[in-house]
Parts: sequence; C-alpha cells; structure tokens
Amino acid sequence: MIKVARVSRLLTLLAVCGGLVIGGLWLFGSKEQSPSPNPNTPSTSEPKILRLGVVSLPPALGNPYRGTGVPTIYTYRAMFEGLTFVTEGGDVKPRLATSWERVDDLTWKFNLRRNVLFHNDVPFTADAVVFAVQYLTSDEARVEPIARDLGAIARAEAIDDHTVLIHTGVAAPLLPALTEALMIVEPGQWQRLGREGFALEPIGTGPFKLTEWSEAKATLAAHRDGWRPPKIDGLHILAIPDTSSRVQGMLSDRLDIAVAMSRDNILAIELSGGRGDIGTTTSVLGISFILTKTAADHPIQDKRVRQALNYAVNKDAYIEALFGGLTKAASQPSTAAAFGYNPAVQPYPFDPDRARALLADAGYPDGFSFTAQVTIGGGASLAPAYQQVAADLLNVGVVMTLRTMPVQQLIRGIQEGEWRGEAFGMNYSVERTTDSLRPARLHSCIQRVPWYCNEGLTEKIREAFATSDLDDRRRKTEEIMAIYHDDAPAIWMHEVIMFKALGPRVKNFRQDLTVLNYDEIELLP
Repeated sequence: MIKVARVSRLLTLLAVCGGLVIGGLWLFGSKEQSPSPNPNTPSTSEPKILRLGVVSLPPALGNPYRGTGVPTIYTYRAMFEGLTFVTEGGDVKPRLATSWERVDDLTWKFNLRRNVLFHNDVPFTADAVVFAVQYLTSDEARVEPIARDLGAIARAEAIDDHTVLIHTGVAAPLLPALTEALMIVEPGQWQRLGREGFALEPIGTGPFKLTEWSEAKATLAAHRDGWRPPKIDGLHILAIPDTSSRVQGMLSDRLDIAVAMSRDNILAIELSGGRGDIGTTTSVLGISFILTKTAADHPIQDKRVRQALNYAVNKDAYIEALFGGLTKAASQPSTAAAFGYNPAVQPYPFDPDRARALLADAGYPDGFSFTAQVTIGGGASLAPAYQQVAADLLNVGVVMTLRTMPVQQLIRGIQEGEWRGEAFGMNYSVERTTDSLRPARLHSCIQRVPWYCNEGLTEKIREAFATSDLDDRRRKTEEIMAIYHDDAPAIWMHEVIMFKALGPRVKNFRQDLTVLNYDEIELLP
C-alpha cells in the first residue's frame, strides 16, 4: 500500500545552517533524514538510492497526462512509458511498441512488446492502450494537455493481446512520434481509484514504482520485474525550487543529480569533485504576450511594437555572457532539430535604432510599460536572461516589470488563463515529438484558453495537421513558422539548453532531450 501525504501546492523553502527545510522536513543537514548513506562511508549492504533535485514535483502528482515538459517529465518518465521513444536526433524508437506500420491515411498498426508487467504485476496488453485512448478522447480528458497533443487520435482497437490499431480523425503522418506521449496507465488501478485517486497511487510500466508521496519528495523503488529494470535500488525525487539550495545539496553530497542549473553553478560543483552535463532541448524561450486579455488599445496589440521589442534585445550578447555561446538566438517557436523548422527565417538582429523608429511609427516615441510574469528556477540562468531583456528594453524607453511566479502558477495560467500582467515567460517546446506544429497549436486559438489568437494562422495550422503528405506538411509548417516570426506574438529569446550537475557517484548518465535514461544509471559505492 502506498503511503500518501497531503501535498501542499505551495512549497515553503528555508535554507538554515546549510540545510533546507521544506514543510518541516529536513532535506539537507539532518543525517537522520538523509535518503542514502554518506558516500564517504560506503557499505555494500546499503541500498543504492539515486537522489535527484528538481524544481518541483508535478502539481497533478502521478497523472501522466498533465504534461510532457520539465520539471514534471523527470517524475513521470521514471514511472510511465509510451508506445515509442524519440531520441535526441529526432529518431523514433520502440518502447512499449516494438514496430508499427501505416495501414492507410487514417490507420496505424502497432505491435506491442510481450512479457511486460505493470508495477502491480498485471500484464501489459493491447487493452491498456485501448483504455488510454478511450480516456484521452473522452469529454473528461479535455482538461488534459496530453489529450490536446494527441488530438488527431480518434479511437483504438485491439486486434489481439499484442496488436492494436490506432485510428485518427485526420491524416497523422507523424503519429509514431506522437505516441511517445501516450503514457500507458494500469487500467484496473485507474478504474478503481478514478483520475484523482490514481494520481496519488499511480501504476505504470516504467523502471521505478512509487512507494510514497510527501510534501516535497517522491520516493520510488526499483521495478525489478519490469522489462527495463534499473541498476539501482531506488529513486528519491526532491522538490527544491531554489537554485542555491540545489547547489548546496550537491556540494554537501546530499544530492546525486540536480537539474536546472546555471553555467556558474556547474563550475562551482566541478571544483568539489562533481561534473556538469549540458543537455540540448527542442524548445525556445520567449516572453509571450497575452493578447486575448490585454486591453485593445494597449501598445502590445500593435505588431510594429512587438517587432520593435524584438529588435531592442541584444540576444547574442547575453547568450555569450550567460551561456558561454553554447546556444543561439531564436527566430521562431521551434528549433532546427524539429520537423517543419524554417531555416530561411533568421533571428531579429539587435537594432535599437530600428526599435525606436517602429515605436515612434506606432505612436509611442516615449515608450510604455508592461508587466511580465516569469519563473526563474526552472532553467539555466533564467533570471539574468530576463533581467537583461528588461535592461535592453529600457534602453529604447520600454519598462518591462518582471514579477516572479512559481511553476504551479504558470501551469494554471496555461490551463485556466489566470494571468497577472500583459506577458509571461514560457518555452515554445516541440518536445518530445520534435514537431514544430506542437508549439504552434499551443500558442494559437486552438488552445483551451488562448493568450494569442490569430484566426488566419490557426486555419493554416489546422490545414497542416490535416495533410497526409509529409512534404506538404513540411512546407505548410515552414510557412507557419515564418508567420509567427513576423507577427511576433513573443520576444523570441534563445534556444534552451539545460545544465545538470552530477555527483561523483553517478555513472552511465545519459539523457535524450529532457528524458533521463533512468534504467541505465549506476551509482558507485
């Protein structure tokens, strides 16, 4: 039986005497609460527990249909698997499906992996795929972001225990990549407990199974009977929103891996015997304008103003200063690794004179002011990057007031439209499908509560989704990327990279985009 503690949506963080207190629980500094032995006093009888520091646990706990991005993906992908897996190079590989073929424009056949067990020892069969599809296509699932990602799917049909047909409502030539997001839950557990109950006691097929939720910690044990059994005994995922506290956790040997670090953090950790890992992503950071809720006469409603703000920012300068030139300025809501990226579209050059001219032409020669909500704990050097954008805008007379918000509030804004200001910081992410239409759909009228709604552009997105020809799909998507660049519904900043810190015990660490390959990680004594 899984022990479940009430999970507060607001995390209280205090760094005290080198230790972090979250909801009364010592994560660092208390030897009794340490999730694993001191690495300086190894014992072969002690279990090998990987301690992972993340920005937050999933707000929806163990419901894998609530999102595919960071930081939730670090928890979900330990417990759940999809039919396929997309590599860093964009290749689609087998996961719970071993092979697939396109039967016709609206039908795909997937052959499923045999001898796979859920965490509760129930066999995985085609019925579990059918159950997942039935839920995600139901009215109840309309609130689930994954349901929108998989909106092309109409129904699933089990041919036998290890063969399933997936029928789509429109042509879906990239469906195998999309089915990576089709996380498979154990149907009996979901039916017994319901959506909310399952989130507290989740059952999947992944390499780790949940044993306990607490206020800021998920405790998981190895799924030894799984088809991808891990090489370690357990996984503790610790929610530590404050970057400096994650650094302290690494320096004090209380964490083995910490995510969302900065370049400077890694340099400090390397001096203490650890090392850094730079992970590529397929997402673009942007400051998105909330055009559907901002007053009609506000300056950001004018495209010339939005273009001016893009010209005002010296992206190359802050990329060199903050990221050592390891990434590049963004030009569109996608990256070069994604299907449909438009290589002909170049980033807005740094041109403050042109920015001032556009502002004057739009009727704002003295500038204006607006507020942007941002999260600063979820990625490398977010705070200084946003601050540099604000400084560059001030140089052309525009005052951008930055207000921080927790990840949970960002998610509420995306899902429910709860915003405080005229803009917000967010990734335009093609993860994990590497399809440029994914962020295009999210940042459009198709979104459940849209913040940017261009009807003509939305129609082009729907047309691109409907085509069955890959070359035509690519051309249509590239055209959509060019429109996004020109209409400038965001200040395009840079292509996101993720710095992770690794302790000296960690061996065989590997990641594909933002997914950690948990089953491969080893811990030295």
